[in-house]
Parts: sequence; structure tokens; C-alpha cells
Amino acid sequence: MKIAYNLVILLILTLSAFTVIYIKHLNRIVNIEMEKSEKNISKYLNEHKRLLDIRTKLLDKKLITKNIKKTLGMEIPSKEKIIYLNLVE
Repeated sequence: MKIAYNLVILLILTLSAFTVIYIKHLNRIVNIEMEKSEKNISKYLNEHKRLLDIRTKLLDKKLITKNIKKTLGMEIPSKEKIIYLNLVE
């Protein structure tokens, strides 16, 4: 009878040890997946910031152009309206 109890306790301890090892393995896998997800999020956020920066630069250029036209009453000439002078001595 005593041997049976010892075997049951040994079986429970063995199952408990394997359960702990399996849970640690699952935890490691989940952590690896989280790191990959965080890396992807970081990459997408950096791309988003870069695109926002480009948009801001384009908007600033457009607003400056509008402000110049409105304030000074001037137009930025097209290629056809530009005259090049050949200054040859």
C-alpha cells in the first residue's frame, strides 16, 4: 500500500514538472510572438511618421505658395514665362 502511495506521489510530481516545463515553453513562444508584433508595430509607426512628415512638408510648401500669391499678389511663373538672358561679355 505504501508503495502505491509513493508511486502516485511520484506520478503527480512528474506530471507537475512536465506541466511547468510545458507552460514555460508556451510562455517563451508567446514572448517571441509579442516581440515580432512589437517590431512590426514599430516599423509601421516609423513609416507612418515618415509619411506624416512628407505630408507636412508638402502642405507647408502649398501654404507658403498660396500665402505668397495672396500677400504679394504675385504668381510663380511657369516654364513658358521664364526668360533666360545670355550675359556674354
